Amino acid sequence: MVAWRRWELMDLFKDPDDLPPFLAMSLPETSLEERLHLFDLLHPLHRLFDFWCGNPDRTQAFVPVEQWTEAQWREARVHLHPQLRTSQVREDLSNCIDTQTPFEISRYIIVPTLAPVAIDCTIAACLLPLWEGPQSVVSLVQQWLQIRSQMAVNLEPVNEQTAFEEVKELLIRLEVLLYVLLEH
Repeated sequence: MVAWRRWELMDLFKDPDDLPPFLAMSLPETSLEERLHLFDLLHPLHRLFDFWCGNPDRTQAFVPVEQWTEAQWREARVHLHPQLRTSQVREDLSNCIDTQTPFEISRYIIVPTLAPVAIDCTIAACLLPLWEGPQSVVSLVQQWLQIRSQMAVNLEPVNEQTAFEEVKELLIRLEVLLYVLLEH
């Protein structure tokens, strides 16, 4: 599905918590296909070939990365979007790290966003191994732990769980706009 995140039915309402009772009770019970069809009827914004297709016999529903369990995250692999895997983007990221300036990732892949998407250069440094190839989330967390330990002002080691949560938060933010692609 092209731009599938822009097909959210509840985004069509100013206040989704203040819907008429009939809609508030019936919308959560509708199937995904029915919600997409209703979105298209209420707001036919997308081209006709931007449609939903899937396997009706699929036994497991799609689970957004925000809802992954910790075990799923620990088994996940991270791929950098192919359009970002250029030497120029890597060089720009390295320059941002050297100059301690935010890395504006939205310059390289144009996705309609309300504001430019920038990543703090220190945590963006843990993404550098992605230019070599796909990496496990655990290896990115280890990379982040090494970077954080070198920057620690108080010389206290960073908790692995804290580093894991920080990397996870970064990956969720980047995955929404498809700057990174996650698989488990």
